[in-house]
Amino acid sequence: MKPYAIATGIAMLCTTFLTAADELPELDRRPKPGVYALTNTCNWVTKEGKRINLFETPVDGVTNYVTWRMVQPEENAVRYPGLDRMLKEAVDSDKNLSYGILAGIHTPEWVYEKAGIPRVIFDTARNQGGYLPWIERNGKRELNTPFLKIWNETVAKFADRLLSDPNRNRINYVPMTGFPFGNGLELYIPLSKKDFGALNYDAEAKKLYVEFCCRVIDIHLEHLSDFPLGIAYTDWFGSTAEGNRRDLSESAQILEYAITKAKEKNATVVPMGLWLGWKGICDNPNHPLMRLYLKSAKAAGFGAWEGQMGSCRLKCLPIAEQLELARQNGVSWVQFWHHDCICPECVKVLEQYRKEREK
Repeated sequence: MKPYAIATGIAMLCTTFLTAADELPELDRRPKPGVYALTNTCNWVTKEGKRINLFETPVDGVTNYVTWRMVQPEENAVRYPGLDRMLKEAVDSDKNLSYGILAGIHTPEWVYEKAGIPRVIFDTARNQGGYLPWIERNGKRELNTPFLKIWNETVAKFADRLLSDPNRNRINYVPMTGFPFGNGLELYIPLSKKDFGALNYDAEAKKLYVEFCCRVIDIHLEHLSDFPLGIAYTDWFGSTAEGNRRDLSESAQILEYAITKAKEKNATVVPMGLWLGWKGICDNPNHPLMRLYLKSAKAAGFGAWEGQMGSCRLKCLPIAEQLELARQNGVSWVQFWHHDCICPECVKVLEQYRKEREK
């Protein structure tokens, strides 16, 4: 083959790639307001043996959580369960999708082996464990950078997958995940007093916890800043009535860091309170969580709420009142667990809410 023919072929190939990239829809980094059905089923909810497509319920889209074990059961085996189908369902219904990977207690075993770090059982009541924000070397604690390095690689692959998708403009937001304890989504430490005490959570530990969470934020801002990034927090530092209720100083520090860094990168971080629905909190502007929400949402320019799983059967505020409070507080989006989005009583409320909003 002649040199000019080779050069022509390379030029045509490059043009093909450039054209494909140019055809991808633009991203404005702004959340898409509305009410979303939250699920961990990859939109495969069944009722009385029949599948219910959540995109067909009276919501503006679906938020779906998958676990890291599902996404990457082995280091070189990466998949994103339900993502292609749900994005197609979002397009077909003219709605939106949010998709996040839960780490924490859902971290696959190969991660601990590769990082050379222990899997710590920090919740003895439920025999649950995971990584800590610190590791110990020669009797001293230091930041758990081996874990962060691997998580950075996983988030980078996830970002490449989302950014290359022709329907990427259907993504409402990506949850920031990878925080220590729980499922890696929320800024909190849900342990009993006994288990929390075993952590020896002193001033040094607190500093390492905050630093670790800030590094998780850095990872998401590096790879996923083209999408709105949600950062969830709550105040329940304990899984039972004997848990540890503490102040919100760590969450406040971390939220401030996330919002400041996002502005430097022209990115969007959305503080998301995981407590919508409980009487005495979202209807009380003087509650510590509401004060933090109002402050952080004002600084960020956006804010979101998530309802309690099973709001319609628990002693939460009525769904209609929750939605009205969200409207009054300028919430960008509200996400209710799918149990509530298919509950007949709640469906009627959501239908009425959409009709009034469209007037």
